[in-house]
Amino acid sequence: MRFANIAGVARIGVLFSLVALASCQTAKVSDTLGGTKPGDENLTIDDLRAYCPRVTLLEGTAILRTYTKGKKDDPDEIIYQATITDVTRTCKYEAGNLYMQVAAAGRVVFGPKGAAGNLELPVRVAVKQGENVPYSQLGKIQVAVPADGEATQFIYKDEQVVVPAPKTPSLQVLVGFDEGPYNTP
Repeated sequence: MRFANIAGVARIGVLFSLVALASCQTAKVSDTLGGTKPGDENLTIDDLRAYCPRVTLLEGTAILRTYTKGKKDDPDEIIYQATITDVTRTCKYEAGNLYMQVAAAGRVVFGPKGAAGNLELPVRVAVKQGENVPYSQLGKIQVAVPADGEATQFIYKDEQVVVPAPKTPSLQVLVGFDEGPYNTP
């Protein structure tokens, strides 16, 4: 009986020693995660609290269907259907400007007339402030659709969004498919 108590006390002593040893070690997050890469910047509390406008899909622009020639709006003639399913953004303030990276994720599926091939998706990112549009850019993304008919995912990024820093939280960021005309900003 006496040896059981000594063994229990020894276990508790070892446990306290391990806890004390672990509490003496210090590490920076960057050390633990493998360090920072060149170009990484430190975030400040002001960066985390800064206004970053929400991104929304412009009504009627989340779905893009391509049809066989001359058969638009005939559901039996759909070649591909692309859908934007999620949007997000990051924001950074610098030198009186708001810099944003806006991303849209989605997928492409075959329609009844679908086949393997490449599809070019036109995606517009626009920033509105009241009636003004300080930024609007039409971009394109190539999506390879495989022959197996499985849905293909895509991510479109616009990393060039720059607008004057707003004085009030009044910006609206819109994303959606834009079928043209393409010579417009």
